[in-house]
Amino acid sequence: MRSGRVAEAVLSLVAPAERAASAVGDLMEDAGTRRRVWFWWAVARLAISLLGRDLLFAPLAMAACSAIAWFLYMALSVALALVAYVAVTVVWGIAYVLSQHTGLELLVDVLRIRFDWPPILGWTTYGIQAVVLLAVAPFQVGRGSARHWRGHELSLVIVMLLTWSIMAVLVPLVGVGIRATPSMMPVVVAFVLAGLLSDRRRPATAG
Repeated sequence: MRSGRVAEAVLSLVAPAERAASAVGDLMEDAGTRRRVWFWWAVARLAISLLGRDLLFAPLAMAACSAIAWFLYMALSVALALVAYVAVTVVWGIAYVLSQHTGLELLVDVLRIRFDWPPILGWTTYGIQAVVLLAVAPFQVGRGSARHWRGHELSLVIVMLLTWSIMAVLVPLVGVGIRATPSMMPVVVAFVLAGLLSDRRRPATAG
């Protein structure tokens, strides 16, 4: 049973869940007394066949969706980075006020502790942008696309990896000292896939 659930999860990346469950059921019946290796070899061949079908019959739609998603990804990265930086600045300001202009300041004077509150470190900006650019924004793009590409996630991310690598050269995301490069795309698209798979209980609207 566990092998069946795992096989369904694998096939559901390249086919609708109902078809994946039906295919696994048929394979388990055909497996009979055969070795487990035969079952997994059959699952792998079917997954590759379904993936090839997707890449053959719907590459333009996926490429167009990926190109549009690139610009959404850029806009979302900038917006989330701005929100995160404002939040860090507010937290820093509150901590500064609490430590320098409240009763804590009197305690520091009594204890004769010398503490100079540092400004926000320069690398904080780059760190925030890197986390947003590499992980948070692509994950949210994946979540937003999940319902529309249910059962086609693997083929979509393959097309997206190629498309976004090209877009990173033609229309790079420019930040404060940070810009998207093709070498970053495997990590970025991995988080897109994580977003696509993050909530598979929602009903699909297409595919």
